[in-house]
Amino acid sequence: MKQRLLLLALLALAAIGLAQLAVHARSGGDTPGEALRQYRDMQDKVRANNARPAPARRTKVRASPFSMPKPAAPAPAPAVPPSLFVHVIGDSLADQLAKGLTDVLDDRPDIAVVDDAKADTGLVRTDFFDWNKAVSDLIAVNAQIDAVVVLVGSNDRQAIRDSDTRLDPQSEEWEAAYRKRIEALIAPLKAKGIKIFWLGLPPMRSDDLSAGMVRLNSLYREEVTQAGGTYIDIWDGFVSGDGSYAASGTGLDGQPARLRRPDGVHFSEEGARIAAHFLEGDLRRVLGDAPPAPVIATAPVAEPTTDTPGEQPAPEKPEYGPVLPLDAYESTPGGQLLGGAAARPSGTADPSVAKVLQQGESLPPREGRADDFRWPE
Repeated sequence: MKQRLLLLALLALAAIGLAQLAVHARSGGDTPGEALRQYRDMQDKVRANNARPAPARRTKVRASPFSMPKPAAPAPAPAVPPSLFVHVIGDSLADQLAKGLTDVLDDRPDIAVVDDAKADTGLVRTDFFDWNKAVSDLIAVNAQIDAVVVLVGSNDRQAIRDSDTRLDPQSEEWEAAYRKRIEALIAPLKAKGIKIFWLGLPPMRSDDLSAGMVRLNSLYREEVTQAGGTYIDIWDGFVSGDGSYAASGTGLDGQPARLRRPDGVHFSEEGARIAAHFLEGDLRRVLGDAPPAPVIATAPVAEPTTDTPGEQPAPEKPEYGPVLPLDAYESTPGGQLLGGAAARPSGTADPSVAKVLQQGESLPPREGRADDFRWPE
């Protein structure tokens, strides 16, 4: 409103000024062109003044007298340092598994999941990355390793080159050489008494690739079981009802979820948790229960005594009351039922009883009651 009034006042002043300039021009003063220029300059000043933002109103927020004070934030729970260390090794699927395992074990801060996986690796191309050497180095560097989880093989459907010999995939010679590499990977872990958990490969979208995974899983199962490790089959968690590859399924929360990535090989985040869920039960069983949570020290509370002034403590409430038989009737000391009318003297009977029960007559209705059909007198 104030801005509108100011604009009207400025326009009025501009009109008056323009009229004066015109009179001045007619009397021999400024030329009409000069008067027009001054008028435009005045319009520009009016627009600039109108473009200024109105000053913001400052409102002071007052606290309500009825508002409750905010409760103090609870003291954070003391951090539990990890006492058990689980290392995950393998290819990119193992990297995803490590993240899923961390999620499903979020209630066990005493278990540390260490991701030692390397993408694009396997047991075939030792010239690219040698897992047997990597495991030996892992044991040498880490003072404590309680368990090792292995998920590898998705990149191993290729020829093994041993010196000048090339072994074709899935051939008998190839399988014999591959078994030796599995045994070489397990041997140092077994020698140190480290628990071994070997997860089988999931099905792939490609039927040909899935067939290769089935054959590799059979080798893992035989070698790991023979070495005393735990083989975990996750195949059924990633197939449909007819046993075919399933990109989607049911998540851990019971809701529909995508379990695989669009490449048909890797897990989704929920799929990684599903794979970790297959491992979780055996891992918890082997590693044992969580240690008891540390007790937070609090100030001692003084117990009230008879010497302490003030209100005395209430007597302790019994766990149960007196036992009464189901057919017992609560009565007064004189034998009369509680709430009953006074007993009639012996020998006197209510005359209405004989009138109704023996003579079959009805009692007269009370005046004003619903069954009183007598005409008022």
